[in-house]
Amino acid sequence: MTNDLSRLFSYSMEFYLSRMQLILVFSIPAIVAFLIPIFVPAPTFVSLGGEFLRTGSIPDLSLSDILLTGAGYVLSMFLIVETIVNINLIIKSKRTMTEMSKEVIAAIGKYSSKIFVLCTIALLVIFIFQIVTYGFLKSLIFPFILLFISVFLFFAPAAIVIDGYDLQTAAIRSARMCLARPEFFLSWAVANLICLSFFWIFFGFLQPPFSNYLLLITNALFILPFFVVLQTQMYMEKYPLAR
Repeated sequence: MTNDLSRLFSYSMEFYLSRMQLILVFSIPAIVAFLIPIFVPAPTFVSLGGEFLRTGSIPDLSLSDILLTGAGYVLSMFLIVETIVNINLIIKSKRTMTEMSKEVIAAIGKYSSKIFVLCTIALLVIFIFQIVTYGFLKSLIFPFILLFISVFLFFAPAAIVIDGYDLQTAAIRSARMCLARPEFFLSWAVANLICLSFFWIFFGFLQPPFSNYLLLITNALFILPFFVVLQTQMYMEKYPLAR
């Protein structure tokens, strides 16, 4: 198990560095995606590439605030999804020996819309459980709800882009793989947390808001893309020839 994880991290870093220029170009939309929550009227924060609205701020929102926040979410999430799809297509193009330009033009809209719908459904479910469990139950139940949803989401983008599965099949495949190889899911989450924490502490010595924007750019161009590569390489472990 340790050898598999070491090989995956090593190969993912090698692949990321070898395709860095292309990955950086395709990761530029993520910068815009991370900037959008800063300009919406409601209190928001960005975590692992996702936008979350604080439940407590909802009563203070006007109709225009809600519409603007909703529009911000749609654009932000779609740009993040586009980045994820683009990076997965880079990996897929290498595995299938297809030309990158043709692959992107032919499939990016289809894959992006599927993943966007899946992420939106997941966030709506999370939002509902936040309201239902608000208060004492939230600290006890909500972490398990998030874990359960994450299992169905973790490998779903890779399953959609690499294998072309529909939403339901991709979610089921993701859950099966997470249960079969839980060390992949856990090691990815721990490594991501450590990486984000390191740069948060490192940039914390600089003067805000300059430090915040540096962290945002680093997350969008380097941290998120690498962990998308790692996530997809973990998914492809089910193919012996891809190891």
